[in-house]
Amino acid sequence: MMKRIFLLLLCCGVFNTMMAQNGAFGPRVSLLSNELSVSDNVNNVSSGDAEFGYQFGVFARLGLGKSFMLMPEVLFSDTQATITSNNTRADLDFNQINVPVNFGIKILFLRVQAGPSFNFLTKAESDINGTIQDVKDNYKSATVGYQVGVGMDLLNFLALDLKYDGALSDINEGGAGGFSADQRQKMLVFAVGIKLISGKNKDK
Repeated sequence: MMKRIFLLLLCCGVFNTMMAQNGAFGPRVSLLSNELSVSDNVNNVSSGDAEFGYQFGVFARLGLGKSFMLMPEVLFSDTQATITSNNTRADLDFNQINVPVNFGIKILFLRVQAGPSFNFLTKAESDINGTIQDVKDNYKSATVGYQVGVGMDLLNFLALDLKYDGALSDINEGGAGGFSADQRQKMLVFAVGIKLISGKNKDK
């Protein structure tokens, strides 16, 4: 029992220390420009133009010294895409839980960041000529991607980030609506976070 209490206090102390060193926590919303790229031209399969989507959730920033930080997020996303084959068009709708874990370094007033992004599919539907089908089984339930980007704080309570989210592997499991091809989701993300909890900036 005493060991558990000691470990809990130790974890709380470490967390408080990390929060004090440029740490932050709060809600986050993002506007996405999403593209589903098709690498293999199988059966004349091609993807449409980029479409807008959104994310919302929470972010944290944990200081790892004066200039380094760990930045995990837990987000829900809604994205759309279009894929065609032999004049047959499928409008796709995806819901995911995204868990990016970026490592960052502060350079002047900017945060330069990069890291893995873990994605968990919760819904995938296709609309072909008005017929909506559940195609979740045609896509992998969990995938790993990557993020790179920059960010800055504004007015002491806003956390702004511009990030590119790329795919490390094919997300297709068996083809959407019979469309078998290497499909990879790519997103340009503009995110705004509100720092409900914020540590002191040691650079000041």
